Amino acid sequence: MVKSVSDTVGDGSEVTAMVITYGAPPRPLEANQYWQAINKALNVNLKIIVVPDAEYGQKMTTLMASGDDLPDIIMFSQLALPRSHEFIQASCADISDLVGGDAIKDYPNLANIPTRAWQAMGRIDGRIFGVPLERPAPGNSLFVNRTALNQAGVPVDWDTDGFINGLKQVTGNRRWGIAGSKPLFGGLGAVTYHAGSLGAPNGWRLDGDSFVNTITTPQFEEALGVMRRLAEAGTYHPDSLSISSTDLQTFWHNGTVTSMTDGFGSVKLSTLTKIDNRFALDLGRPYGPNPTPWRGTGYFGHAAFKKASTDRIKMLLRICDYLAAPFGTSEYELVNYGVEGAHYTKESGGIKTTELFKVENSDNVPVKFIAVAPAVLYLPGYPEAARAVYDWEKAVLPKSVVDPALGLRSATQTSKGAELLRIVGDSSSAIIFGRAPASSWKETITQWRQAGGDKVAEELATEYAAAK
Repeated sequence: MVKSVSDTVGDGSEVTAMVITYGAPPRPLEANQYWQAINKALNVNLKIIVVPDAEYGQKMTTLMASGDDLPDIIMFSQLALPRSHEFIQASCADISDLVGGDAIKDYPNLANIPTRAWQAMGRIDGRIFGVPLERPAPGNSLFVNRTALNQAGVPVDWDTDGFINGLKQVTGNRRWGIAGSKPLFGGLGAVTYHAGSLGAPNGWRLDGDSFVNTITTPQFEEALGVMRRLAEAGTYHPDSLSISSTDLQTFWHNGTVTSMTDGFGSVKLSTLTKIDNRFALDLGRPYGPNPTPWRGTGYFGHAAFKKASTDRIKMLLRICDYLAAPFGTSEYELVNYGVEGAHYTKESGGIKTTELFKVENSDNVPVKFIAVAPAVLYLPGYPEAARAVYDWEKAVLPKSVVDPALGLRSATQTSKGAELLRIVGDSSSAIIFGRAPASSWKETITQWRQAGGDKVAEELATEYAAAK
């Protein structure tokens, strides 16, 4: 393997990092070979504060409100946190001069992060306050149990009725066709797959110099109607509105639910080891006649650094540079697969993970939320899954669309984004599960506009014009 980092990374000190987690809590450091190996490679005592996704918003709000005893590294997701930009400017390090221009050459693995991820992270008053966590081009995708669908005679390509009928056919005997319809942080959750299938714009549509939100389009309203039909047919898991992301993924891995919407980043080896050959993994194609599959932002969030001396910030950047080492390097192999002989072996040139890998990995010790390498499609030991995903990419990505608001800033979105998302999420859930009539969506749009939606559109238009 090629080494991408030759110099000593850390200075032997303690480094704290607060990150989100979707996995089980990690084993303690003293009993965790993976964590120990990461600390040794980084030459620091890395203490990771893991926050379950369901608690992340509240924990971050509390942290920003207190402003005391901040971790060295703070992971910000795409969740709209009130006044987060003001907090970052006041409490986090401006790293513009350390990573801008030729300065980035000191961190070649950070320089290798695709430009789209840096652009999606954006700047605050023209300054850089973090390192982006890159994600591949596809956005939220429908993960499907291809074995169950094949057994029910459901084809790879489907139309709207075929999609609904297919999920009805696989529902029964304590198995459900689909789960997960509540909004995810920073987005619209499972609605995105349906909206993209039916041609709704990705977040916003640019009409001339004006921004039109997807929720105001007839295609988005039609997507809610399809989801309501799915609920009326009994295909949703009964806990869909309250289920945590961790439990949802468990139901998906063990076959209790046949499909779920998740980020494309879940196409990874640890997902397949959790499925444990119970079924064949695939991704669902769009079902509408004129789909606009939603591309992701290319960005999951970013890691910001507590204000400190320049030398300290440079050391934290070296940690990120190590963790972002690309595919084909020894650093990538350690971060993604652990210690050879303990967490994986090499067979016929490929990686074969061990039982220990199932409980010691970058999901449970989530260093991948401090910094991460550009994503690749590499699923050693699972060639069928790799081929299925690759075929899906070739079929779907050419039609995919980007959100034109990507990288633009809106003060109203920052301050009121959580409330705007709550309005949309509460109403969509009520309509999907029959607690409100479909006609109530027009009232929701009005409420969203008055609560700040129209103001966000105006601010995005202003930013867009200034950036032209």
